[in-house]
Amino acid sequence: MKLPDNRSIRKKVIHLVLIWGLLTGLWACSGNVCPIHLQTTYEGSRHTGRISLNGVWKMKTGNLSPANFYLPAINDQTWKDVFIPGNWHLQGVDHAGVVWFRKHFSIDALCKGQTVKLVFEGVDYTADVWLNGHYLGFHEGYFSPFSFPASDWIRPGADNLLVVRVNSPSEEPEAWSLKKRLIKGVLSHHDTRPGGAWSQRGQEKNTGGIWASVYLKVSQQLTADWVTVKPIVEPENDGAMAEITAMVTLPLASDGAALAGDVTVDAEISPHNFSAESHQPIKHTEHRHLDKGKNKLRFDLLCPEARLWWPWELGQPHLYRLDLTFRRNNRILDTISKVFGFRDISCDPSTMVWHVNGKRLFLRGTNYISSQWLSEMTREKYAYDLALMKRANINTIRVHAHVESKKFYHLCDEMGIMVWQDFPLQWGYADDAEFIEEAKRQAGEMVQFLYNHPSITAWCGHNEPPWDALWMKYKYKDYDAGQNKALDEALYHALKISDNSRYVHKHSATSEHPWFGWYSGTWRDYGKPATIPFVTEFGAQALPSYETLRMFLPDWALWPNSENDWAKWSYHNFQRKETFEIAGVKKGANIGEFITNTQQYQAKLIKYAAESYRRQRFCPVTGIFQFMFVENWPSMNWGIVDYLRNPKPGYHALKMAFQPLLPSIESEKETWNEGETVSLKMWVINDLLKVVKGAGLKYYLKNNEKLLAHGHLKIDILPDSATMVNTFRKSGLLPGTFSFQVVIENRDGKVLAQNELLFNVLKKEQSGHTDTIFAVFYPSCW
Repeated sequence: MKLPDNRSIRKKVIHLVLIWGLLTGLWACSGNVCPIHLQTTYEGSRHTGRISLNGVWKMKTGNLSPANFYLPAINDQTWKDVFIPGNWHLQGVDHAGVVWFRKHFSIDALCKGQTVKLVFEGVDYTADVWLNGHYLGFHEGYFSPFSFPASDWIRPGADNLLVVRVNSPSEEPEAWSLKKRLIKGVLSHHDTRPGGAWSQRGQEKNTGGIWASVYLKVSQQLTADWVTVKPIVEPENDGAMAEITAMVTLPLASDGAALAGDVTVDAEISPHNFSAESHQPIKHTEHRHLDKGKNKLRFDLLCPEARLWWPWELGQPHLYRLDLTFRRNNRILDTISKVFGFRDISCDPSTMVWHVNGKRLFLRGTNYISSQWLSEMTREKYAYDLALMKRANINTIRVHAHVESKKFYHLCDEMGIMVWQDFPLQWGYADDAEFIEEAKRQAGEMVQFLYNHPSITAWCGHNEPPWDALWMKYKYKDYDAGQNKALDEALYHALKISDNSRYVHKHSATSEHPWFGWYSGTWRDYGKPATIPFVTEFGAQALPSYETLRMFLPDWALWPNSENDWAKWSYHNFQRKETFEIAGVKKGANIGEFITNTQQYQAKLIKYAAESYRRQRFCPVTGIFQFMFVENWPSMNWGIVDYLRNPKPGYHALKMAFQPLLPSIESEKETWNEGETVSLKMWVINDLLKVVKGAGLKYYLKNNEKLLAHGHLKIDILPDSATMVNTFRKSGLLPGTFSFQVVIENRDGKVLAQNELLFNVLKKEQSGHTDTIFAVFYPSCW
């Protein structure tokens, strides 16, 4: 249909066409085919836009089934209805292996002659794709978007059939679990998976499915495939430049001729999450010649007086939006937009000291796996988790050995939370050349997918690879001390080549995971001087609340007594040996006491470890990551927030220990003997970049709310500092439990931070039960 030149008449015709399409759509939805209409940008008789294919699909498992389910003649009326996007486990299908998906749809006849691309935003794990019986292609990898040209096979104004064969298998017995081939990280092998890491049931409750959105992208003559923006900033003079790289595909015309030629590229950079009258959009236009096939375009835009993206505690996370429009003869061919931020984040690999926009910053982090089944994570659920993290004073998240949904990264950008991004490798993998090449390819896809997010500070290749995990020799008879070393070298270089603007960490080493008080030693070992600058895992397990336990444990297993009971607990990630033999947690007389004992142990360990590391800030410790934030399925593991998002005491302990301005209390002991002089050191730790002049530091010693001693100091708190300011001593305390509280106020009396330490004084005859906390020797850099 050719629209008249008169603009008002043209609009009326468009409205009539849309109304007609809506009416016919309502009629057609009563059958098997439901037409889907474009959200469009009209230019003359042409338009560009996106057609969502989300919604109800048909599904059938592929075991002992024909391989011809891609054929249009197959009757799928009796297949199971499922909603896409969705992991099949969440839709009642307990299956590992092949599942077929079919979607009947129609699109407007207006799309005839347009360039159409079929886009998948996430399929776990492999996908073979057919459109109207024609094979479009294959993709491997659960986390990255992928697409196929569809113009030649789409039928505008008629019935269309999209078929996807998804394969999310279990690892083969000979590969499980040391020589895995599926690059899924913690979604296939981990302590926090259903069944845990080391049982034969550790691959249950498969994560497969079309878990993210599916859509058609409609454009004119070309498609803008992707765009990256590399920010170059000079914090000292507010200078900034955007290095823009775009990939544009120019397909063949229907008659086989190439539509090569000149196009006009309009670029515009404008504020995304802030407004300023003086901050006008930056516009740029240039002409480029395109050849058939893929064309990579590069150009730079100067952005004077750019507002920088900052982590939440240092400033505002300013974001910008880049809009690229491709035109020919004043007709819009395609558009693409990306949000990015101007910021400079660097890490000195020799010291692991981090700078953000030229300012040194201590990383207070946590490890995060939102869910085993990513389709259940909506933007609202991610926002809830991230708000909890900000309230706990967390400034950095380690996305632990997997990649999250794109919604997560957008929110981190908006909320000013930094992200340490792991590649999905967890423990042992195959070592052949084919697997190494696939890992390198998927690493490139990860960087391409996430490149524009200013929140991402670093890439990490592999979590605890076999060559760096000597404990594996006790776990596997065929352990090879050099396994995956070549893989990790190749992956490290692939990540550096893909992105030279970010720090790349070859692997998260076992030496960075001290795990005192859980897998070795005692929680008091965190009081010893640190030997490494960067700690990416520390923590302990704790049971969730009784109400949460009842959600997934049957009544007969709520108070475990038999091996059958404990097997149920182990399946839900509880570690019995570590809890009782290493941590020394008491079971108590009932489930309520057991819950309390585990939660108090976790809270005590986390607070003690975090404060000890923070007192050693930059001497040598530069960043710490508690393990881990949430329980990512109905379980009982290391999360300080349970699966139902109820915070445990460990959450509140971390929140206190992670205050950017922290009055930290150092004690040589947890328990004192009657007659000893109690000695407590008071530190002031300031991660902020501003001085606090004339601050008041007040301290109180209480026994059952009875005030026994108090004091007050006037101090100037320096920015970016850790200082031991005073030692409190008290003798003659009678046996009992005591609270030592420290409060920091500004000169106007407003409370800026506070902390509390509990300790016991025992009678002399109980002195043999004294627990000693190692005294900390701090290097002379203070």
